[in-house]
Amino acid sequence: MSLPRKIAEERRWRVLDFLEMAPGHSLNDEILRTMFREAGFPIDVTSLDDDLGHLERHHCVMLTRYVLDRGRYLTVVKLTIEGQQTWQCERRVPGVVARRPL
Repeated sequence: MSLPRKIAEERRWRVLDFLEMAPGHSLNDEILRTMFREAGFPIDVTSLDDDLGHLERHHCVMLTRYVLDRGRYLTVVKLTIEGQQTWQCERRVPGVVARRPL
Protein backbone atom coordinates (compact mmCIF):
# COMPACT_ATOMS: atom_id res chain seq x y z
CA MET A 1 0.00 0.00 0.00
CA SER A 2 1.34 3.42 -0.93
CA LEU A 3 2.13 6.10 1.62
CA PRO A 4 -0.30 8.69 0.11
CA ARG A 5 -3.11 6.11 0.31
CA LYS A 6 -2.34 5.31 3.96
CA ILE A 7 -2.27 9.03 4.77
CA ALA A 8 -5.66 9.53 3.07
CA GLU A 9 -7.17 6.59 5.00
CA GLU A 10 -5.99 7.98 8.33
CA ARG A 11 -7.08 11.51 7.39
CA ARG A 12 -10.63 10.26 6.66
CA TRP A 13 -10.76 8.54 10.04
CA ARG A 14 -9.63 11.81 11.66
CA VAL A 15 -12.54 13.63 9.98
CA LEU A 16 -14.85 11.16 11.72
CA ASP A 17 -12.93 11.65 14.98
CA PHE A 18 -13.27 15.45 14.83
CA LEU A 19 -17.00 15.11 14.12
CA GLU A 20 -17.45 12.64 16.99
CA MET A 21 -15.96 15.21 19.39
CA ALA A 22 -18.05 18.13 18.06
CA PRO A 23 -21.29 19.29 19.68
CA GLY A 24 -24.13 17.79 17.66
CA HIS A 25 -21.55 15.76 15.68
CA SER A 26 -21.51 18.53 13.08
CA LEU A 27 -18.87 21.00 11.81
CA ASN A 28 -18.35 23.12 8.73
CA ASP A 29 -15.49 22.50 6.33
CA GLU A 30 -13.57 25.62 7.40
CA ILE A 31 -13.54 24.48 11.02
CA LEU A 32 -12.45 20.99 9.97
CA ARG A 33 -9.48 22.44 8.08
CA THR A 34 -8.59 24.53 11.13
CA MET A 35 -8.79 21.46 13.39
CA PHE A 36 -6.46 19.53 11.07
CA ARG A 37 -3.99 22.42 11.06
CA GLU A 38 -4.12 22.79 14.86
CA ALA A 39 -3.57 19.03 15.26
CA GLY A 40 -0.45 19.26 13.10
CA PHE A 41 -1.99 17.71 9.98
CA PRO A 42 -2.48 20.56 7.50
CA ILE A 43 -4.92 19.72 4.69
CA ASP A 44 -5.71 21.54 1.48
CA VAL A 45 -9.23 22.34 0.25
CA THR A 46 -9.17 19.77 -2.56
CA SER A 47 -8.03 16.90 -0.32
CA LEU A 48 -10.68 17.66 2.28
CA ASP A 49 -13.39 17.91 -0.39
CA ASP A 50 -12.26 14.56 -1.84
CA ASP A 51 -12.28 12.96 1.62
CA LEU A 52 -15.72 14.34 2.44
CA GLY A 53 -17.06 13.08 -0.88
CA HIS A 54 -15.62 9.63 -0.17
CA LEU A 55 -17.14 9.55 3.31
CA GLU A 56 -20.50 10.73 1.96
CA ARG A 57 -20.54 8.00 -0.73
CA HIS A 58 -20.04 5.43 2.05
CA HIS A 59 -22.80 7.00 4.19
CA CYS A 60 -20.40 8.07 6.96
CA VAL A 61 -21.31 11.76 6.74
CA MET A 62 -24.11 13.90 5.41
CA LEU A 63 -23.09 17.07 3.55
CA THR A 64 -25.21 20.20 3.29
CA ARG A 65 -23.92 23.00 1.06
CA TYR A 66 -24.99 26.58 1.60
CA VAL A 67 -24.36 29.17 -1.09
CA LEU A 68 -22.77 32.35 0.22
CA ASP A 69 -22.14 35.52 -1.73
CA ARG A 70 -20.23 35.63 -5.06
CA GLY A 71 -20.17 31.91 -5.74
CA ARG A 72 -18.67 30.96 -2.40
CA TYR A 73 -20.24 28.20 -0.39
CA LEU A 74 -20.05 26.65 3.07
CA THR A 75 -20.31 22.91 3.59
CA VAL A 76 -21.74 21.59 6.85
CA VAL A 77 -20.65 18.04 7.64
CA LYS A 78 -22.73 15.85 9.96
CA LEU A 79 -21.64 12.47 11.29
CA THR A 80 -24.14 9.66 10.58
CA ILE A 81 -24.75 6.49 12.60
CA GLU A 82 -22.75 4.58 9.99
CA GLY A 83 -19.96 7.12 10.44
CA GLN A 84 -19.97 6.57 14.20
CA GLN A 85 -19.72 2.82 13.63
CA THR A 86 -16.79 3.39 11.26
CA TRP A 87 -15.13 5.72 13.80
CA GLN A 88 -15.49 3.01 16.46
CA CYS A 89 -13.99 0.51 13.98
CA GLU A 90 -17.17 -1.59 14.10
CA ARG A 91 -17.94 -1.05 10.39
CA ARG A 92 -15.34 -1.47 7.66
CA VAL A 93 -15.30 1.21 4.96
CA PRO A 94 -12.85 1.04 2.05
CA GLY A 95 -10.45 3.96 2.18
CA VAL A 96 -10.71 4.47 5.96
CA VAL A 97 -8.31 2.84 8.42
CA ALA A 98 -9.81 -0.24 10.05
CA ARG A 99 -8.30 0.53 13.44
CA ARG A 100 -7.77 3.73 15.36
CA PRO A 101 -4.54 5.50 14.47
CA LEU A 102 -1.99 6.09 17.23
